[in-house]
Amino acid sequence: MKSLVIDYDLFRDLAYGLLEKIRGNGKNYRAILCPLRGGFYLSYFMGRHLGLPMEYIQISSYDRMEQKDFNVGIRSDIGRDLFLLCDDIYDSGRTIRMIHSLYPRVSFDTVCLVSKDRDAPVLYGRCVDPSVWVNFFWETM
Repeated sequence: MKSLVIDYDLFRDLAYGLLEKIRGNGKNYRAILCPLRGGFYLSYFMGRHLGLPMEYIQISSYDRMEQKDFNVGIRSDIGRDLFLLCDDIYDSGRTIRMIHSLYPRVSFDTVCLVSKDRDAPVLYGRCVDPSVWVNFFWETM
C-alpha cells in the first residue's frame, strides 16, 4: 500500500493555504467544530488565526487502518449557526456526513487537509489517490 506522510512542514503549508481561502470567503463563523482526534491540529490552527472558539465532538470509526462502526463520545451542544468544521482527511465522507446528521440545524463549511475525492464537497489542501494511506505527524510522535 502506498503511503503519504504529512509532516509538520507540509501540514503548515496546507493549513496556511486553507486559511487564506477561508479568510477570503467573507463568511462569519460562530466557532469551529473540532472532531477529536484527527481534526484537532487543523482546528487549533484555524481557531488561533481566525480568532474563533472551538467546540468538540469525539467521533471515530477507525481502528488502526480498518474502518468500523462509529463511536460517538462527547458532543458539544452547539445550537444553530454557521460553523467551520475542520478535519484531517476526507476519505469516504462517512465522518463528515455523520457529523452533519448529528447537527441538523447547523450549517457547516468543511475544510480538510487531505481528500481522497477530487469532487469532495469540502475545501481541501491536497488530493491523493484513494489507495494511499495518509500518515499525519501527530500519529507518529
